[in-house]
Amino acid sequence: MDIDDMNHMPEWEQFSRLGEDGTFSQPETEKSRLKALSAKTLYNQARAVYKYAALFCETLKGEMADLTSNLIMQNALIICPKIVGAEGADIYVLRMENASIIRTNCRELEIQVRAADMLRICAPEYKDIMLNEIEKFRLIFIEWVKLFEKDQYKDEWGLY
Repeated sequence: MDIDDMNHMPEWEQFSRLGEDGTFSQPETEKSRLKALSAKTLYNQARAVYKYAALFCETLKGEMADLTSNLIMQNALIICPKIVGAEGADIYVLRMENASIIRTNCRELEIQVRAADMLRICAPEYKDIMLNEIEKFRLIFIEWVKLFEKDQYKDEWGLY
């Protein structure tokens, strides 16, 4: 499978607030432009993680390959929609909730890749590629979360 053929996740522009002429559809501040760019960068890296996860799963061999592949893809699949969900409302509690889910899925994805290596059902070089892509995502994620701003909405569960 060619990575360029892995277009299951839509492009970021499908979700952004950019108009057809390439300008923002509503007045934007420099800060909101930075937030939008950060979200786009994170989303694009999440798409890369998804693509590499799908390719990684194709290389798995052995008794645990199907189960491991299913777990990896479940975690990889949820990341992009959660970024879109976090950006959609621009409400701190929803952003934090989605960010927590993203972090959990990425950590589980990393554990599953390491488990595949431990079980010797993957090639080590593919494991390294996956872990590098997850690490790139983690670093972008940290910068994205720094742009979250607390607002007047309260978390009914008291977590955020």
